[in-house]
Amino acid sequence: MTGKKFIAIFLTGFFLVFANAASGHDADFETMGIVKPRTVKSAPDFDLQDLEGNPVSLDDFKGKPVLLNFWATWCQACKEELPAMQRLYEYLKPQGIEIVAISIDRNDKDRIKKYVKEYGLTFPVLWDPDQKVRRGYYIMGLPTSYLVDSEGKLQGFVSGARAWDSPASKGVMESLAGDMGQRMQKVAEAKSGHIK
Repeated sequence: MTGKKFIAIFLTGFFLVFANAASGHDADFETMGIVKPRTVKSAPDFDLQDLEGNPVSLDDFKGKPVLLNFWATWCQACKEELPAMQRLYEYLKPQGIEIVAISIDRNDKDRIKKYVKEYGLTFPVLWDPDQKVRRGYYIMGLPTSYLVDSEGKLQGFVSGARAWDSPASKGVMESLAGDMGQRMQKVAEAKSGHIK
């Protein structure tokens, strides 16, 4: 086999594998009902507080893909998806992927804390009592989630509750992490002694 023929076969195989991976992720986006933007833009930054009063901004998560979820304690569908989000977080945290939940409850921080404790949520939960961030993201119904890539760009949004711990959801989030997620997973496994 000549060198040129080998290179042509190699490149063809490489592009086929890449195309299959990309179409697999597109299928995951479709399965989850995630709407991709026509034009990729930066996610609007924000300055909020967590439930302990510590300042948090979207920029704090720069370099990590983020599932940004808007919810409220009075929203039944939100409550139904929180446990699945926690399971997704436990699965993806070693890969450097974040989930950030923003409550738009207006007056009752203690009620939000109660829900966080009840559902055993360990991902960051922020409070937007004036709903400035909600308006900045044009949230009309709850729950609504945005996918932000590691460069801070909006890669999609979804309105309504989802099974966030499903294989399709994991595929979507891992596609946002790309190689970074795989490297972080290997580091986490090496630290825990579970190298695969």
